[in-house]
Amino acid sequence: MDAAEEPPEDPTPGLVIPNADPNNPRSVAPDLPEHTPPPPPPATHFPHGLIGLSSRGFSETVRNSISSFASHHDIRSRKFKGKGHDLDNLDLELDKTDAPPPGSAGPGSERPASEPRKPLHLLTLPPELQLMILARLDFADIERLRRTCKQLRALANPKQIRTLWGEKKLKMQLLGHCKHCLVHDPFRSNLLQSSPADPGYPLASRCIECALNNDDPRIRVGKKIELANQDLIWVCRWCGTPVTEGAAYGNEQFHRPCYKSYNNALFFFFILGWIQLSLGIVGAALAWRYFRDAILVFAPTLTSFLLLWICLGFLVFRGNRRRTYHYTLFLELVILCLWIPPVYFVATEISNKGPEDTVPKSIQAALAMFCLNMLFRLFNVFGNVVLFFEYDMTRIRRPKVSIWRKMFHPIAAFLVFWTYPQAMEQKFPPDYQ
Repeated sequence: MDAAEEPPEDPTPGLVIPNADPNNPRSVAPDLPEHTPPPPPPATHFPHGLIGLSSRGFSETVRNSISSFASHHDIRSRKFKGKGHDLDNLDLELDKTDAPPPGSAGPGSERPASEPRKPLHLLTLPPELQLMILARLDFADIERLRRTCKQLRALANPKQIRTLWGEKKLKMQLLGHCKHCLVHDPFRSNLLQSSPADPGYPLASRCIECALNNDDPRIRVGKKIELANQDLIWVCRWCGTPVTEGAAYGNEQFHRPCYKSYNNALFFFFILGWIQLSLGIVGAALAWRYFRDAILVFAPTLTSFLLLWICLGFLVFRGNRRRTYHYTLFLELVILCLWIPPVYFVATEISNKGPEDTVPKSIQAALAMFCLNMLFRLFNVFGNVVLFFEYDMTRIRRPKVSIWRKMFHPIAAFLVFWTYPQAMEQKFPPDYQ
């Protein structure tokens, strides 16, 4: 073959020869390898690295993203130039080009180290999209977003937020958030009402949980509290938390489970009351039957029997407004002291008998009844002392309770249930007439 007939030398690699024969493999230059911009240098601060921000700042990150997109688009356009493809088949060719080569693991496989994925983060979006995202966040989300980096803190500045939301929406957002935990309650059904006099208004609302943790003075048994949605609710007399939902039927000052526990305590007190009344009657009857001639037994037991019915009258007719604990405390203390002479007399009679003498069972039963009456009256004395000082049993469920209160609470609760559990339904302010 002559030199004139030899094929021309290969052109510059990466270019396409115009009017070339597609059947001649030498007439078409091989495809250029896809150019990938170098990855951005690692961030030097944790929040910057968390959101993908370049160490040179926001402008460098945007510049790298734009250059990467432009170079990739230019290479893709040169691939299909001069190949005779029309616009209708362009999408099909793109799909074929993007498909993994035969024998590869597929789209789920990891990319080679030479082709890292381009970072996608919030700061690479246009400013218009960033502002649209901010407009759809609530106050708590924006406050957390402002703590990530300086760029986002500058973007979500107070002036910008007031412009995006407007004065009305901004006020509603602040009123719908707790000032401590920043929980958002759009219906404001679990937030306490705030007033312009509160510091930090309108961001001055408190959720119920934060109010309990901070021992808010508005949450007290026997008082209604106003929620941020203008509803008035009671504080549960058993657990001390506001009754926002699930109030008991017939008594809106209790939760349903709490009201069930309270009824169980009333049933225990009812059974215990009959036992105490039976012990007082049987003990007095035994004293009158076997120790009628002993003045140390007959006179005290008769007096205590009469005072027993007076105490029962206070329990029945005191109501939930009047406090008669000082009266019942005095009566129970007198009854306790009146049972001391009979116990002393019977114990002396038993000790004076010789070892060969048997003690009648009637005297043993009388001594047992006298001692049980003294024990029950002693519990009543302690219970009336606790009730007189208006012990609040719901405070044990509050945070930061002292160790002494934790130790004393089970004893105080037992004495209240023993003496007068209806004290939980008392109305305030108290009346000590």
